[in-house]
Amino acid sequence: MAALGANATTLKTFDTGGVLPKPMANKIITQAYGDSIVGKLAGTIPMPITGTSIAFATGTPVAGIVGEGEMKPVINQTVSTKSVKPIKAAALMYWSKEARQANPLAYLNLLESTAKDSIRRAIDMAVIHGKNALTNTVISGVEYLAQAANQVTLGTTAQKDGGLTGDILAGYELVVNKGGDVTAFAADPRLRVKLMRATKPDGTPVYTAGGRGGADLSDQMGDLLGLPVTYGKAVGGKLGAVADSKIRLIGGEFTNNIQFGYVENITVRKTDTGVVQDGDTTVNLFQQNMEALIVEAQFGWIIKDVNDFVLYSEQ
Repeated sequence: MAALGANATTLKTFDTGGVLPKPMANKIITQAYGDSIVGKLAGTIPMPITGTSIAFATGTPVAGIVGEGEMKPVINQTVSTKSVKPIKAAALMYWSKEARQANPLAYLNLLESTAKDSIRRAIDMAVIHGKNALTNTVISGVEYLAQAANQVTLGTTAQKDGGLTGDILAGYELVVNKGGDVTAFAADPRLRVKLMRATKPDGTPVYTAGGRGGADLSDQMGDLLGLPVTYGKAVGGKLGAVADSKIRLIGGEFTNNIQFGYVENITVRKTDTGVVQDGDTTVNLFQQNMEALIVEAQFGWIIKDVNDFVLYSEQ
């Protein structure tokens, strides 16, 4: 067998725990973030393990017009600051020692895939609902999109007055009339069905598949009333132990209003002792000749003003 380089990743890498090799850690965390709803819509900031702060302007400064020799006007510009400390997301996976020995490469792929998917779901559930998806508990000390005061119930507007489009525009007005902006949407996949079924009074479809402003059942991204829309199950919130929130659509200026960052290191611990509680089943690792791996990632975010978003919910 050819010798492996010093930076090669094998299951022996995890025997004593520590930090995942940086190339593997970067691949997992960047793919998890990039595949998440938040990652497709939000802005990014560096996130040291100790946390960070950002300053942003509040209000809308306006320059005045002056003539030659006239006094220059003083404008009122205020600055606000918000701080964030990263939170930790963890994923535990286990397997039999014999299965791992028979196909070690498959378990490296399993580690990468499981860690990526679990971190992606944790990011979306935390930023959108402020919840730990595994336990349905609220994450302490964070702001999240579901706190937005602007809310619209889908199905409120009569068909003759615009129907579903009228509902969406009503939410748009709630934001822009208060000085905010809506530049994108995040949607639950179940909204697609509502869009495809929406009709005008004469029975013709409002949103057509493949057309601009339409809905494509196969596409994870599209546009809605001319604005980009990203679909993901985390919008509705029915993941893990969390019940359906009934939220089907969120609108706002995501890129400027949400700043997200992650710590590049991913820590890992491997063990073949102790127990794993898998739902209602207790697995004794040593007695059953099993191995377990715990992967932990850290990330954080800042929402400048949660009330610059609007929530659209089902009845």
